[in-house]
Order: sequence, then structure tokens, then C-alpha cells
Amino acid sequence: MWQKIKSQFQKEICPYCFEYFYLKDTPFRCSSPPSICTPVADKIYQSAWADSRPLGKVLEPTGKFKDRFKQSRRCGSCGHQSHKRLCPHCHSDLPHTTGQFKNYIFAVVGAKQAGKSHYIAVLINQIKKQIGPNMDMLLEPMNDDTIKRYREDFYNPVYDEKKIIDTTQSATIDRGVQQPLVYSVTFSKKGLFGGDRLKNAFILVFFDTAGEDLNNEDVMSTVNKYIYRSDGILLLMDPLQILRVRDQVPNGTALPEKNTETIDILNRTTRLIQKGRELKITDNLSIPLAIAFSKFDAVLPLIDSQFQLHASANHEKGFDIDDFEAVNSEMMSLLDQWDGQEIIHLAKKKYTKYGFFGLSALGCNPEDTKKIPNVIPHRVEDPFLWLLAQNAMIKKVQHK
Repeated sequence: MWQKIKSQFQKEICPYCFEYFYLKDTPFRCSSPPSICTPVADKIYQSAWADSRPLGKVLEPTGKFKDRFKQSRRCGSCGHQSHKRLCPHCHSDLPHTTGQFKNYIFAVVGAKQAGKSHYIAVLINQIKKQIGPNMDMLLEPMNDDTIKRYREDFYNPVYDEKKIIDTTQSATIDRGVQQPLVYSVTFSKKGLFGGDRLKNAFILVFFDTAGEDLNNEDVMSTVNKYIYRSDGILLLMDPLQILRVRDQVPNGTALPEKNTETIDILNRTTRLIQKGRELKITDNLSIPLAIAFSKFDAVLPLIDSQFQLHASANHEKGFDIDDFEAVNSEMMSLLDQWDGQEIIHLAKKKYTKYGFFGLSALGCNPEDTKKIPNVIPHRVEDPFLWLLAQNAMIKKVQHK
């Protein structure tokens, strides 16, 4: 009972609009079928998401002391007892685990065409089918919107239609892209008498932002507040955007059009975090920063064949720290050779936790054909698992 009372006064964060709230202040939504309780307009939801669909009636808190600790609320119109809790700010349905487990927000950022959408499409599929089973980790979508959006916007284009994903629209044009993918993650282990026993659980939020929304600091501060309230940032960096690399790759390599410099995005992201968290310019940032070269397959001819990057890590019992240290050193060495010293310097000076990675989500370069013959991912899980390890959600292991 005491834990329930305590949870009502804990500050929570909405995994959709990223505003803070207290559980005691949350309304509920009537979950009766439309034939029993007529849906109505929800102006707060409409304003937040530009969605004017009629929805179940909003059941506001009564203000009574006892009412603050209820896990459900009765609809005054139909009498149904609803357990559908809402964010007070945007009226999105909150995960049913709100107040029980922490929400971890991971932001995936990068310039236009850096491969953010392809990365998320492949990472989630890999977690479900390979990484999860190997680590006793179960990833489950928290709502129908996440199921529908992942299937239609990410999985189907890559795995069913075998084509590249269309460029993500700016959030200033399509408010729908501001809706993140929300999953529950549970870890289990074998009990003494057989069967699985829950070991840990948390809510994981993936946010894929349009590259052009990172080109302007004012836009970032308006639509990308999730960045400074995140628990980990993955900055994807397309090596084919680096002038030194473009000059060295073999003739015939399909090159993307030039886009925003990665250092500019990292500078804007850093300033946004400082302002959002009200930090001094001299303060270090505690958000773990993973900087990953995407499209690793396209630059293989430029990379020493003895590099650990070509191998695979052993993450079965936790995050492989020995592998990470080798790859981190190799990536910084490559970045230094490719005139990326400014990125390394900024990461070292501003972030207390940072790491450099190399990965390929697709395993091919479909720049010309726009078609994906086969999806052959390489090391897509490394930065994700590193962020989990930095947040103490999985342990770090050494294999030496």
C-alpha cells in the first residue's frame, strides 16, 4: 500500500510528449465500446497530435484524497470502470506499467539520409529475433499505434517490399512522426524450480527524428525536447558524407547527396541539452552519447582487415566491454584519419560517457537502385546495448 501511495507523488515522464507529471494528476479515458458510450472530441489530444478523431470520454481526477490512489476510474455516463490512464498534457494512453517501471528514452539522431529509419527497422527486428532470445530479453510493443507504425513505416518496406524507407517527414509538416515507438523490455532468468522469473523491466522509447529537424536550433527546441530528456543519444554518422572518404572509396560507389555536417548536428544537440537542462556552458553532460558510423559496408575497402570491427561481439551474458574498447579505439583512429578530430574533441570535452561504433543495418548500399536484395545486419546492437549498460540495465562483461 505504501508503495502505491509513494508512486503517486513520483515525477514521471510521458513517453509521447516528454512532459513531466505526477500519477495523482492523471485523468483516465472511458474504454467502453462506442455503441455503449458515445465518443467525444478531445481538444487536448487534438492539439497535441493534430488528430480530431472522437475518443472515449476523459474522466478527470475528482480532487478527493482517496481518488488520488485509485488504479481506475468510473465513467459517469456508462458506469464502466476504466483502467486507461492518460498523460495530463497530451492525453495519450500511458503504459499500464506507469509508476511501476522507469521510462528510458533513446533518441536516434543524424543528418538526412544517415540511415536512422533503416537502423530502427533492423534493430527492433534483431532484438525480437536474435538479441532478445540470447540475453533472455523480451521486447513487446506497448500499444496498437506502435505495432501499426513499426509494421507500416519500418518493417514492411525493408523486409517485405525490399526497398529503402522514404525520407522521414519533418515534424513541422507531419505531427504523426512525433509519436515514438514505445516498448516494454523485460529480463528473466530461470528460477530454482524451473520456469522463468522476472528479473527486471522498463519501458523503452525510440524516437526517429527527421534529419532536417536538426538543421535549425529553434525547430529542435520546439519539436525535439525528447533529446534533452533522453537517457541515451545515438548519433548516426554516414561515412559517405565525409569528404576524405568520398575521395577514397572505389570508383562506382554510389554516393548520397551532401547533407548537414555531423559536427553541426552534434553542436546543436549539445546546446539543446545544456539549455533544456539549464546547465552552465562549463558543465559536462551526463547523457550517454553513442556515435556510430552507419553504412559500414560501403567503406570496407578503406578499413584494415585486422580491425575488430570486422568481427562480432559476444553479448550473450551482457555487454562485451573488451570488444567495445577495441572498436571504440579503432573508430576514433578512423575518424582522426578522416579529419573528424572536432567530433572526437567535442565528445571528450562535453560528455562524461561517450563511445564510437561502426555498423551496417542493411549490409548493402542501395543508393542507386533503391532496392535491398538481402538484409545482412552487422553490429546494429552494439550502441543500443552500450546505452543499456550505461544506464545499468544490463551488466558489462569481460571475456579475457
